[in-house]
Amino acid sequence: MKAWTTRWVVAMFLVTAALADDADDVKEQVLDFFAAANAGDTETVYQHKMPEQSNFGRGDGLLSRTTSLEEQKRAFQASVDAGVKRNYQLKHLEVRVYGDTAVVTFYLTGPRTEPDGTIIQMNHRRTGVWIRQGRLWKEVHSHQSPLGVPQ
Repeated sequence: MKAWTTRWVVAMFLVTAALADDADDVKEQVLDFFAAANAGDTETVYQHKMPEQSNFGRGDGLLSRTTSLEEQKRAFQASVDAGVKRNYQLKHLEVRVYGDTAVVTFYLTGPRTEPDGTIIQMNHRRTGVWIRQGRLWKEVHSHQSPLGVPQ
């Protein structure tokens, strides 16, 4: 009985450690995604997206489904080429891992500067669903909506 109890305790420790490592890996990927967006690094941004990604964007529109990551890449790169600057910051980043799926929540704040100098202040809450693809975690769905009070 003692041997079984010891194995059970060790197994629980290993599972907890694996989940903690997975959560850290997801956080690292999320932070890399937004650092790349701030730097205008299109290739890195889109290595974190699944081709079949869907999202509820910043507005109040309907669910958007990605038909082509290449189209999204071109649009993002066009914004970078036009001079859009991003300085997004993540606050209160939390990750919950369920096997090969993670639910990510945080507040997204900071300015986006348009080519004409107009500054749009981001103050949103964001939820993402990320899935493990090999060694990388990729976002398959996101929901972003305005937050009335700064966090």
